[in-house]
Amino acid sequence: MAPPRNVVKIAVQMPDAIPQLIQLDQAKPLAAVLKEVCDAWSLVHSERYALQFADGHRSYITENNRTEIKNGSILCLSTAPDLEAERLLGGLQSGSRERRREALQHLVLLAPDVTFAQEVISRDGLQRLGTIVEDGDDLGEVLTLALRAFLELMEHGMVSWETLSIPFVRKVVCYVNMNLMDASVQPLALRLLESVTLSSPALGQLVKSEVPLDRLLVHLQVMNQQLQTKAMALLTALLQGANPAERKHMLGYLWQRNLRQFIYKNIIHSATPLGDEMAHHLYVLQALMLGLLEPRMRTPLDPYSQEQREQLQALRQAAFESEGESLGTGLSADRRRSLCAREFRKLGFSNSNPAQDLERVPPGLLALDNMLYFSRHAPSAYSRLVLENSSREDKHECPFARSSIQLTVLLCELLRIGEPCSETAQDFSPMFFGQDQSFHELFCVSIQLLNKTWKEMRATQEDFDKNWVAPGHAGGAGAAGPYAGPEAQLPGAFPNQGECASLWGGAAAEADRAAASGGHAGPSHTVSCWEWVPVLAPPAPVPHGPCPRSVPVSKPSPCPLRPPTQGATGKAEARAHGPDPPAAFAPPLRGDTLPQNQQPEAPGWLNGQGLAESGWVGIRAPRVILPSSLFAHRQAVVLLPVPQPQGAAVRGRGGGRQPTHPGEPA
Repeated sequence: MAPPRNVVKIAVQMPDAIPQLIQLDQAKPLAAVLKEVCDAWSLVHSERYALQFADGHRSYITENNRTEIKNGSILCLSTAPDLEAERLLGGLQSGSRERRREALQHLVLLAPDVTFAQEVISRDGLQRLGTIVEDGDDLGEVLTLALRAFLELMEHGMVSWETLSIPFVRKVVCYVNMNLMDASVQPLALRLLESVTLSSPALGQLVKSEVPLDRLLVHLQVMNQQLQTKAMALLTALLQGANPAERKHMLGYLWQRNLRQFIYKNIIHSATPLGDEMAHHLYVLQALMLGLLEPRMRTPLDPYSQEQREQLQALRQAAFESEGESLGTGLSADRRRSLCAREFRKLGFSNSNPAQDLERVPPGLLALDNMLYFSRHAPSAYSRLVLENSSREDKHECPFARSSIQLTVLLCELLRIGEPCSETAQDFSPMFFGQDQSFHELFCVSIQLLNKTWKEMRATQEDFDKNWVAPGHAGGAGAAGPYAGPEAQLPGAFPNQGECASLWGGAAAEADRAAASGGHAGPSHTVSCWEWVPVLAPPAPVPHGPCPRSVPVSKPSPCPLRPPTQGATGKAEARAHGPDPPAAFAPPLRGDTLPQNQQPEAPGWLNGQGLAESGWVGIRAPRVILPSSLFAHRQAVVLLPVPQPQGAAVRGRGGGRQPTHPGEPA
């Protein structure tokens, strides 16, 4: 006969006694169960005993957690928590160092249990531990155990961090600032100060004034990974507690001391695997760095600001300086204004007055900053991009200013600029620690990739609003945002021909008709050649994913890499070959997985020291005419949302050399 559901079979053990195998009735009061166990061992005063789990943290069994007892559980009979707390706290006041050490060891083992912690705190246990920390008579094991027990008790949240005394906090700060200190003490002291800084603004200011940034830099440069992690934790806590002006000043000082380069070379690319806690703190640091851009992102252009007007004129002159000088010489003021208005429109602004375009927030002045940075640090690429689009008359020009504004908005959304930091996220990009002005550099590369893609796809002004993959796009990042997992990003199947035609309107339907009559492949077809698809790389680390091998095509066409071969399944295959790229692949749109020796290689400009190691990757992918939502992936966005017909795609590549840096012509 099976036992009732509320009865579990367990073992109860006690030192120097034969274990008992009993059937525990969960409906019976715990005091009655304890009396039966004590009676079996001839123990009196059952109220002085308690049951504990024999493994793990040896938590005490109470009426609240007794449902965690399952069949086969092993319990042990021990001293009641109130009596044990009284005994251990008495040991802390002993004059014997050995007895104090043993009491602290047992206290550390039992402190994670909430029942025991309540008994210790109610008996002024925190004050007694604080006295040991403040006295500092023993800077070795006793101090380490006292700090660990103090932290374990405080983590239960029964006592506020704001109740800590200033002398106590200053003493812990002293341990952090000491040069010759036990290696096990300083990580605990840093952890305690981090909690104080995050929980109490007043004490956080005290910590900020007492702990120099240079001291934290010293701790970050040690080989002790635990000390390094806790130093980074306190650093990010201090930055989070600072106001925007203080944060900007602190980060500027840290960058002057080469902290960014040290993080990139010695932490991110360390031979030791990066722990989850350090990854979270690097994510927080990256978010705080990017958060410095928020004021510019939230500030619209002021048409009455002389500085901003001069910046706009500098942007115009960088593209049309020689032309403007030759045409504007000897012209009246009205004629010059008309010429400037025309050049601003050629620059890609929707209005002759560019201030109207930049009144939108976001991106506000951040878009202007990006355009100015591009014009000053890659002048040849900037001039070429603007002039080649401003001189077109076939409605295929890519408006530089409008694209820059929209691209800045997209980058701000993907990088979550202005949003509060997550308490658990670990996603960061090495790119933002690999070089100065990383956001502007990211824009410079992205705008050139966008322009190149625009030309290859022969997009028009009418397609401008379709050409963006943004968080929340149907089938893309969706509600989960750009940091969601791959399963939230990829659609279940390719859209059919009718769906594509409805998505892309008349152009898609016309392309389908052309494909049916022997022309180029339409929106529901794929192209049998592989091309480099630039991808904005996700925050690391992201594991390698499978790369597509074969894709169905409506009609085979010449492939610039290798002629397609007819497989057993009747699918044309275009195989890429070469070594692994330096970073992650995007997941397959469709198809099998390439063998390891046939993984695609990155283009030349992605293999260099800079962007490749900073998180830029490229993948070979089939040219597919699909809605832009299909290209959104985990923490990445493909800036190629609108493909062109098959023939133009092949002609557009030409096997030319890739640029070696963002400012070099393709």
